[in-house]
Amino acid sequence: METTELYYPQIAAAADGYSFTQGIEIEIYSAQNAYCDWAKLRFTEQYRPKLRLERRAPASIRLGYNGILDEVFTGFVARRYDSGTSVNEVELKDETLLLEETRVSGAFQNATPQEIISYCLSQAGISSMRLSSKPYPARRLLPVREQSVVEAINTVNAAWGLKVPFFFSGGTFYWDEKPEQAKQYTFEYGVNIIGLHRTGGVWELETVSAPFVRHSHRINIVHPRISGEQEVRKVVFTTNDSGFIRTYIYF
Repeated sequence: METTELYYPQIAAAADGYSFTQGIEIEIYSAQNAYCDWAKLRFTEQYRPKLRLERRAPASIRLGYNGILDEVFTGFVARRYDSGTSVNEVELKDETLLLEETRVSGAFQNATPQEIISYCLSQAGISSMRLSSKPYPARRLLPVREQSVVEAINTVNAAWGLKVPFFFSGGTFYWDEKPEQAKQYTFEYGVNIIGLHRTGGVWELETVSAPFVRHSHRINIVHPRISGEQEVRKVVFTTNDSGFIRTYIYF
């Protein structure tokens, strides 16, 4: 069994050509039942007169240890710097921003869901995608009139009577598919679990910075209250009041 040492966490963020490794706080939210990941970057006061972060500028956040950092968020500046709910804050949104702002129209004839979705994604400039391999019958006609790509995908799901998730992960769009998981991690009582309790019908596990965990991953839990393999529903990365990075895993 391979062991990962979780000491001396590191952080690196980039937005609109700027790079940050200190003087920042983060919030990142990623969930199965939400088609969009979002994040917030908060800066110390010293940055305020110097930063010019424009909307739709590329942004990313990486977390890790010992110089090895995992990308936990990729996307764009959703609102200009200092236009968020707090001073010295910028809001970020993943590639879904492109889908929300791209409009599509057309009458799709004898097309499958995958063909329609692939076309809509291409209109938004998305080329990396993994769409369900399940066979679906072609529909004789499906009109789409001046809808965002997100609305068009929901129209497709409704037309075929589907309730399947879609989201971005690592810059790739997934529709009724899940990202591949290279390793399965174990969280153990007295080792790397800071807290574990039940809230809102799900378990909330608090641990240190764990950038290698994504929603829809399978993890192992070893704890007196619950043990076994679990599927991750949501992951939240945040900086607490003491400046330490914490990961909250919901299953």
